[in-house]
Amino acid sequence: MMPYEEALSIVLSHCPTLPTEKVYLLDALGRVLAEDVISEEDRPSFDNSAMDGYAVHWEDIKDAPVELSVVGEIPAGAEGTFELPRGCAVKIFTGAPIPKGATAVVPVEHTEAKNGKVLIKEAFKEGANIRRKGEELKAGEIVLQKGTILRYYEMGLLASLNKVQVEVSRKPRVAVLSTGDEIKDLGEPITKPSQIRTSNGYTLMAGISLAGGEPHYLGIVPDEPGKLKKALSQLEDYDVFITTGGVSMGDRDYIKTLVEEVGVKVHFHKVRIKPAKPILFGTYREGKGLFFGIPGNPVSCAIAFDLIVKPALLRMQSAKDYMPKTLWAKLKRDFSRRDAERREFVRAVLSLEEQQLVCDFSPKLQSHMLTSYVGANCYMVVREGVKELKGGELVEVVLF
Repeated sequence: MMPYEEALSIVLSHCPTLPTEKVYLLDALGRVLAEDVISEEDRPSFDNSAMDGYAVHWEDIKDAPVELSVVGEIPAGAEGTFELPRGCAVKIFTGAPIPKGATAVVPVEHTEAKNGKVLIKEAFKEGANIRRKGEELKAGEIVLQKGTILRYYEMGLLASLNKVQVEVSRKPRVAVLSTGDEIKDLGEPITKPSQIRTSNGYTLMAGISLAGGEPHYLGIVPDEPGKLKKALSQLEDYDVFITTGGVSMGDRDYIKTLVEEVGVKVHFHKVRIKPAKPILFGTYREGKGLFFGIPGNPVSCAIAFDLIVKPALLRMQSAKDYMPKTLWAKLKRDFSRRDAERREFVRAVLSLEEQQLVCDFSPKLQSHMLTSYVGANCYMVVREGVKELKGGELVEVVLF
């Protein structure tokens, strides 16, 4: 069995870089930026007020309370400005340009206006509540770097920069093929006690979409070599091809033999992790396509995707952040296991208790229990050779 780090390194070293394309902004959510985005102007482009209130000379209010004459009003969007005389104030609204000479804005809740005058009730420091030109961005500054995964925050930022279109990496086309005589798809009747409802294909398609990919569901194929080989012959149409089931050591586990027959070069089969040990990885189309044979147990399928497949999909799109995120937390209660040969990834909940990160693992540890993900947000990592973890000690967790 291959160590996890070595397996992941092999996968990442074989990831091809996908070409780029221009898309309209609203189509860019979740995509990977393929260009540096540069600000064409200072932001803000002029000094403006951060509050509704009164623009004043700081020297006039430093000994507040003090009463000043109100000499005008500046709304947001006003064009031009004027010079503010000493001993005076101008009513101003959030986003409005600061009048020449004003060096502070006093929020309206700290004032009292009456008969053309305003009482400034307390002093504010020089420059208070003024947004200075260029304080957020300077013209020519890189705002977003190539390789950034675009969240809704970045979408708003790009809109504010007037980016109608953006250059992104093309979505990887990913085929998902489920295998097994006993698997029934959505809507199909269960006619025998030995039959089970599908889940893996839908887990993978959702995960692929969230990782920026374009999933293509090829359905469920029974454990018959002829039918499996025919389905696998579609490899060339996709950047990534994923099968679930059929990669263990049973008499009806045909995937490893069949993928080699259709042109896949297998780089490894079996990784020293629990669950998901029988992962198979290979390449096709002269190294430009990636093949993943994933175990059929639902938890094994999800873990294989999170730890091996998802980093590869992100790497293909040139994402800067493609590795699983790891941190440390205090274990809430004791954990023990009998077999310490493999690294185990236990579904767990990470929370904040008394200003400290705490990890509590799921009581459902078996690889068929997809319900172990309900409420979970991380994997607790139990390293090779470790049989016991004591409550209160620090444990490694992988976020998902």
